[in-house]
Amino acid sequence: MANGNVAKGASFEKATHDFFKKIFEEIGFQVLSIRKQWSGTQNGFDIRINFLDNDEFERTIFFECKNYDTELDWGHILEKILELDAANYQVDGFIALSPKMDISNINDNIAPKLNSKFKFPIRYLTPESNVKELFSIEKEIHEEIYGYCPTGTVDRKAILNRFKAYIGSILREKQLLKFANRIEVKDSIKKPDEDGSFITNLDKKLNEVLEENDPDREEFHKLRCDYKIYLEELTDVNNQLRLKIINWQDNLRIKAKRLTKKFSQDSTYTPTKFYHDFFETAEKDLLAFYSAEQLDGDKEKILNGVVFELAAECPLDWRKNK
Repeated sequence: MANGNVAKGASFEKATHDFFKKIFEEIGFQVLSIRKQWSGTQNGFDIRINFLDNDEFERTIFFECKNYDTELDWGHILEKILELDAANYQVDGFIALSPKMDISNINDNIAPKLNSKFKFPIRYLTPESNVKELFSIEKEIHEEIYGYCPTGTVDRKAILNRFKAYIGSILREKQLLKFANRIEVKDSIKKPDEDGSFITNLDKKLNEVLEENDPDREEFHKLRCDYKIYLEELTDVNNQLRLKIINWQDNLRIKAKRLTKKFSQDSTYTPTKFYHDFFETAEKDLLAFYSAEQLDGDKEKILNGVVFELAAECPLDWRKNK
């Protein structure tokens, strides 16, 4: 027992090492190893826990432990995140653990972007996120940290279920972040949330370059719809990537309007030539966009989807007689 004295430094790290090993196993994860970092080692963490998730994939979560009595500066945590990112570890999650003090000056606009930048979820177990409740399930460590035993009824099962959901959310987010820069436009049976004018507009353009019974018509309409459904579904999954694609599309829209005006002024320029020339222009623009944003994935589907979307919206119009 700590007899009212709060744990500091190595003592606190040893206590949390034992605590998290126990509760990770209790919530159903097989702990493969748990390691307390040597004092003074600068790798961005104090405790590393390696375990099998519910699908028996090996996962690793890192804890930075700060048992401070004064407010913990956000800059110190950011420094640890940078150290961990630079180290040679597979990181499935980083948790800043501060049982008595919240972390100061976390900019609400900056903190969410860190996950995308570092490609691993970042969380904070602090008084603000009810960390005291978590430690209440083990009276000895609660007393060691806070100087007193928890009072009242402690619903251990409910607290552990909440913690398991908390770890589960970190692992799910890691999976999403793993593919944060990969574009995968899947076949979809859904239809975009739009009126019928888009289909009509695109058909009017396709009349200039395709026969009425050309099977490519159906494919081109589907490529455009799949692209729009992909963007809609990105909203809740990876809105940052969605906004990047939309911004690129908006820039291409400006170029499409400019080239369309040039086309209408040249009487010798055919719709078919313009149609193919713009695809080449858009492809070069797309490759530059992928390179600048370090993207990979479905280039052809994105290229076709955006070109036909611009045609359906009307800034891209290769018809001679409008």
